[in-house]
Amino acid sequence: MTAVEVDDFFVGYVQAFVSGDIDGICARWDYPALLVFEGRQVSLDSEAFRRNAARLCAFYVTQGMARAEKSVIGFVRLTETTAAVRTSDRLYDAAGMLIAEWEHAYLMSDTPTGLKAAAALPDGEHRAWRQRGTPLSI
Repeated sequence: MTAVEVDDFFVGYVQAFVSGDIDGICARWDYPALLVFEGRQVSLDSEAFRRNAARLCAFYVTQGMARAEKSVIGFVRLTETTAAVRTSDRLYDAAGMLIAEWEHAYLMSDTPTGLKAAAALPDGEHRAWRQRGTPLSI
């Protein structure tokens, strides 16, 4: 796993969110998916993750998202097949105005079926939406 491969992974991942491609989002995760945020740990099987991804895509649409960017800002290889990754995320409306931004952290795994996200630490995203007055829920 390289930083370039991880960057390519996230280019496709964010595009799947922008286009509402739930299958594309889910295909980039290994299950059970682990979310750790605000002192909580949530483990989602593939069906629960799919429902959550659909809710998240719908939430982004209601917030006016027309475009999104996700840039890798940190990459630390932990083992031969795992890495810790930090991203900078930005959502924009159709006029190009910034809706929200945050940093996100992931545990990535190089699996036999390709690069997958194994865990996410979305504290920054939860904080950003709460500060905007539109809190997320899982």
